[in-house]
Amino acid sequence: MKRVQRVVWAAIVLVIAGCSVVGTATDPTEIPVQPTPTFSPTATVVPTATSLPPVGVLLAPPEADPEMVAALQARLSQSIPEAGLRFQLRPTLSSETIASENVHWVIALPPAPGLGEIVASSPEARFLAVGVEGLEPAPNLSVIGAGGERLDQQGFLAGYLAALITPDWRVGVISVADSEAGQLARRSFITGAKFYCGFCSPTYPPFYEYPLYVQLDASADAAEWQAAADFLLHRGVMTIYVVPGAGDDALLDYLARSGVNLIGGDAPPEIVRDAWVATLGFSALEAFSIFWPEFAAGVDGQSVSVPLSISDINANLLSQGKLRLLEEMLDEVQAGMIELIGRNIP
Repeated sequence: MKRVQRVVWAAIVLVIAGCSVVGTATDPTEIPVQPTPTFSPTATVVPTATSLPPVGVLLAPPEADPEMVAALQARLSQSIPEAGLRFQLRPTLSSETIASENVHWVIALPPAPGLGEIVASSPEARFLAVGVEGLEPAPNLSVIGAGGERLDQQGFLAGYLAALITPDWRVGVISVADSEAGQLARRSFITGAKFYCGFCSPTYPPFYEYPLYVQLDASADAAEWQAAADFLLHRGVMTIYVVPGAGDDALLDYLARSGVNLIGGDAPPEIVRDAWVATLGFSALEAFSIFWPEFAAGVDGQSVSVPLSISDINANLLSQGKLRLLEEMLDEVQAGMIELIGRNIP
């Protein structure tokens, strides 16, 4: 009996416990969900044409004068970065490249075909053409020496110099017959000589009316140029101006060995140095150096002439006193104070 009672009470306890569990159950506790961490890696900035400094270009075609290219490259590779631009040396350039690479400055050397069209289609860039003929200044274009070299100035100064250093005014010129510039140089040489010596009448024989001249077409061969030189030599000429384009180094050598003094527009070959009085040349590089500070400061639309200069001076033939006279005359010529081709000059 007692055994039965214990079984009954055990069953009752189990029933009550089960009901208690069901009756006291609660909702499960909410566990907060942690957000998934996000990562923001540091972005790597890839330089683009617009994030780099603007570009300044020296446009130097393969045919450009290598000495001029080297001189301008040395100057611009320093000056352009100082202005906050990157420097580039390029053989060619297009308006598309100017736009895509943020080109602000272009300094161009001849030959530069199509440069006018590039200037017109690239108003955002500034251009400086050095010695490129056939261009006119534009709002974004300045030109140096676009009109070519003033051989009338060179010829006049050569005539003045020749008469200045030559006894009895026995001077002459060898020129190019089929060249307008050569004719200007020859005629202005005669004017320059007469400006100094007046009638230029010799006091002892041979009695010729100096200055004398000879001229041939540019296509003449070496023998013809030598024969032309003989015309002057046989008439007692002691100083000769050789117009650029007349003859070659062989002609200069022949004249020097004949005992005459020489004046020219280009640096002389070494074989004639002792006979060379001076070079009356045009330096586009000097003109560039003079104008560059203005260009760098933002000046545009200018036409800059190339100045005539005196170099390769032979102190044995041109004294300091006579050099000063020549320099004074040079200043007057370039200031436009002198009539370079007188009346009745053949």
